[in-house]
Amino acid sequence: MTVVPLAPGVYRIPTAPWDLVSSFAFVDDDGVTLVDCGLRAGPRHLFAALRAIDRTPEDVTTIVLTHAHNDHTGGLARVLHASGASVASHVDEADYVRRGREPQIDGGSWLGRLYNLLPLDRFRGAAVDTELTDSDVIPAAGGLRVLHTPGHTPGHISLLHQPTGVLITGDAISNLYHLRYPPPFWCSNAPLSRETADRLGELDFEIAAFTHGPEIRHGARDAVRDFLARRPR
Repeated sequence: MTVVPLAPGVYRIPTAPWDLVSSFAFVDDDGVTLVDCGLRAGPRHLFAALRAIDRTPEDVTTIVLTHAHNDHTGGLARVLHASGASVASHVDEADYVRRGREPQIDGGSWLGRLYNLLPLDRFRGAAVDTELTDSDVIPAAGGLRVLHTPGHTPGHISLLHQPTGVLITGDAISNLYHLRYPPPFWCSNAPLSRETADRLGELDFEIAAFTHGPEIRHGARDAVRDFLARRPR
């Protein structure tokens, strides 16, 4: 797995084969802001990627979590141990991060009911130093704007890097083989997740980057807007 440059100082870091799971790094003179930490095995790839761009785990100053699912937080404890970074998450997600507990998902399907019967303590909890709200701007490499896109989880966020026009969708939408919404059985509120994803189509951005799947570099905004427009109203 390699480091994928998206824009000056902005990198996608695959942490699982075939672009199944990725994290993101924003690099400036003040250090590295990391978005998500992947599964438990993710830090091995994150640390290798940092070395590839002449950085170390100790350079990570802030970890921003899009939400508290294990494929985004499984590696959090190890990255924190190596970096001593501060942690930021949405205010509606912060308690889940602290407890190391995934939010319950919609129990309207048998898969949802089965999932909720499983242990939800799936990652090691951590202190949340900054509780984010909608439209906050994180001072990472010029400014990461927070977009509250709940439904996949209560405090799910997407992020827009304003200087470069890189949009990180989190799990609001993914790009595994094609653009898609998260599976309804893996959402706290699937209808709300689809509704709030519409916010992404209102933004100006140049590159759409996904936790799951490769980025879209050309015609990204049109591709995202066309996908969102197909949702039944």
